[in-house]
Amino acid sequence: MKNILTAALALTVSLGVTTASFAQAKQPNPVKGQPRVLLVTADDTFSGYIVSANKRQILWKETANTTVRRKARLSTTKVYFTEPVEFTEAMELFKSRNYKDARDKFKSCAALYKKVREVPGNFSTLAGFYELECLRKTENLEELMNLAENYDPENLLHQFHKIQYEMYGVFWDAVRQKGWTRLDAIAKDEEWLNKKLPGNLRAQIAYCHGLALEGMKRPVKALNAYNTAFVADFAASENITRKSALNCMRIILDHEDVKTAIRLYPTEDYSDDLNGAFLIKEGTALVKLWDKTLGSGDPLPEKYKAFLKYPPKKK
Repeated sequence: MKNILTAALALTVSLGVTTASFAQAKQPNPVKGQPRVLLVTADDTFSGYIVSANKRQILWKETANTTVRRKARLSTTKVYFTEPVEFTEAMELFKSRNYKDARDKFKSCAALYKKVREVPGNFSTLAGFYELECLRKTENLEELMNLAENYDPENLLHQFHKIQYEMYGVFWDAVRQKGWTRLDAIAKDEEWLNKKLPGNLRAQIAYCHGLALEGMKRPVKALNAYNTAFVADFAASENITRKSALNCMRIILDHEDVKTAIRLYPTEDYSDDLNGAFLIKEGTALVKLWDKTLGSGDPLPEKYKAFLKYPPKKK
């Protein structure tokens, strides 16, 4: 076994990939539509290109130009995919928040490598997942549900990708249908409260819950939910963070206590101890955070800059 692992390590190094994950290699694929792979069996390790595949076996070749085909059974062979350039380009667009163009690229990538869709860890299934993510991030929920209905997450490798897929049908579909009472109950259900989730998924639940609470005319509790979404994972959930911050500012500005504090601000009846004054301070902090990092260069809606007009009077 030691010799097998040593051979695999030597091969991955010679191919210029890290030992952490062969699938993260970003190398041009000379055979369009035939993914480059590392194959590991109990006896040996190979690299090559998959020509075709099903749930039981793959047909592969060692070099791009050879006509010799070899079979490998998936029950006795582990398949590690390199990252195709098409997926890399799509992910770069995704990370830059260009979700429209990223979605098109992911869709093309999923179609290009669909012949290996039945092999765990394939990039057709992964590209299809990120196409769904593009729709979620832009809240194109009708199309998201239509595509998700026909999507099979079975061959995704990461557990949290599968949970994200589950959340489309649980949380985001409830948002789509404006099923606020149902969504409120789900968000407070122990199954989801106790589930171990990364910050980006926890932020989505809190954000969806905030929408539900607003829909149920409970703005103060919605504010708390958006705040949870805001702090759950500031970096990984940038779009959720931005939307939550904007919703917080909107709720604060519409709050009756804030309206009262603004009306009293020029008078002696105003006090920094007023609840409205405290909320204005919270709004001001969000405005400053938006200008510093959160907005990423996008202008803040002018109406929210009103918070800056009412600084604390106590020095």
